[in-house]
Amino acid sequence: MTTRQAALHYAVGRIRAATRCRRSPKVAIVGAGFGGLGAAVALRRAGVDDIVIIEGSDGVGGTWRSNTYPGAACDVQSHFYSFSFALNKSWSRTYARQPEILQYLESVADDFDLRRHLMLGTHLRRARWNEDSWQWELELHRHGVDRATTIDVDVVVSAVGLFGSPKLPEISGLDEFRGALMHTSRWDDTVDLAGKRLAVIGTGASGVQVIPELAKSASRLTVFQRSPPWMVPKDDRPYSANELARFRRNPLAARLERWRIWKFFHDNTATMADDPLVSSRAHFASSFLERTVLDGTLRRALTPDYPFRCKRVLLGDDFYLALQESHLELVTEPIAQVTQNSVITTNGDVTDVDAIVLATGFETSEYLPGIEVVGAGGTTLHERWGREPEAFLGAAVSGFPNFFMLYGPNTNQAGSSIVYVLEAGARLVASAAARLARRGGFLEVRPDVERRYNDRLGADLERTVWTQCGSYFRSPAGRIITQWPYTEVEYARRTWRLRPKGWIHRTGDRAADPVTTQQRVR
Repeated sequence: MTTRQAALHYAVGRIRAATRCRRSPKVAIVGAGFGGLGAAVALRRAGVDDIVIIEGSDGVGGTWRSNTYPGAACDVQSHFYSFSFALNKSWSRTYARQPEILQYLESVADDFDLRRHLMLGTHLRRARWNEDSWQWELELHRHGVDRATTIDVDVVVSAVGLFGSPKLPEISGLDEFRGALMHTSRWDDTVDLAGKRLAVIGTGASGVQVIPELAKSASRLTVFQRSPPWMVPKDDRPYSANELARFRRNPLAARLERWRIWKFFHDNTATMADDPLVSSRAHFASSFLERTVLDGTLRRALTPDYPFRCKRVLLGDDFYLALQESHLELVTEPIAQVTQNSVITTNGDVTDVDAIVLATGFETSEYLPGIEVVGAGGTTLHERWGREPEAFLGAAVSGFPNFFMLYGPNTNQAGSSIVYVLEAGARLVASAAARLARRGGFLEVRPDVERRYNDRLGADLERTVWTQCGSYFRSPAGRIITQWPYTEVEYARRTWRLRPKGWIHRTGDRAADPVTTQQRVR
């Protein structure tokens, strides 16, 4: 049963569906994380209810289901890292941790009646556009089933996210290591690491979270750092009983808290290299490092040699404090090789270890890994992209009708909540699906509109601070392929609804002359 809130939310959709003459298009959503659940709710609010959510794991949650390493938490404050239509008045702390975020997503699936749409334990391997039927043929592989199954749908929405495929470092001998070896995104909680000699490779987002937790029980912990991150303080604390009571009692309290957090992010986000805010925030981060790390040698090792915001800025109170404990060592010398029981750096130092934790991030340069998308004319999406993915608003690519993406190329927000961006993208998807429900046929972004958009985006990206260093933001060829250079409000404005002049809507008889049935949306 849906909650009263969800019932009211869907009421508009039921009215829209009841007043249409055409059947609702069948929509396949790939992924049941924030993006997939948000898309499903937006579609149902638009009166599109013929939905299947294809999810490879055994439940909802996406990255918050798979990332269970100690210390896993969000680096955006809880009240903003949630849907605007499903405010959680019971967040226990300012920065929610993985179990609570997963619990929240489970509650959204329950409250908004989304479980009936789920197809769990199922992977999409291939999606092919059928130019005769104007549908997508999806090849699905289910756990425990040898034969693939095929379903036909009208619309495909990819919500697989950016952080799905772990990045494994190319270190000689790593596959010969005989101790426990695990990536943070594939955590094995059956392995007891207490009292062990541990090595953590990487000091990115997952590294700075897992290191303080491992430090609590390890006999010795060696941290191998390639480059130090810029870090700022994290005001992480439990909400008081009075605050929680106020959120529950006052209908506006949680929404005001969400607005306060949004305002802070909005006012303190700068992406252009010449923005004075970049230098002022860099000074703030440097001061934080100086007052938190007293040892000069360690402080120099933790001082970045690239501009502030060029890479992801992290929250570092616990990380800085952990590195100053006596049984922790920070190593900045590159790793030469791994043996059966040790890590050897390029200067010949040998560190004996019982377990290695890879905090090396994700493969972000290849969108939709493991999924072959075949569009009009037999061209695959990966062939079209090469090594530099791009899309109109990160959501659509010409030649791939009725195919949409959430968290697609150049939609990653610099310092704000990706949930806000996902919700905005879901509105665009719902607007497109609603149009198809009224008129039938298929939608495709105009090639010239797509080209102008990406040309302008590329020019603006070249003015950003992200061009001044290497990071996962960039493709192997150097193009910035993950980041959105404008405000999150600007993305919401551009995706508020499907803009008529940017799209081709083909309707009518499928067998008809395509020239007569292809029309610009009006």
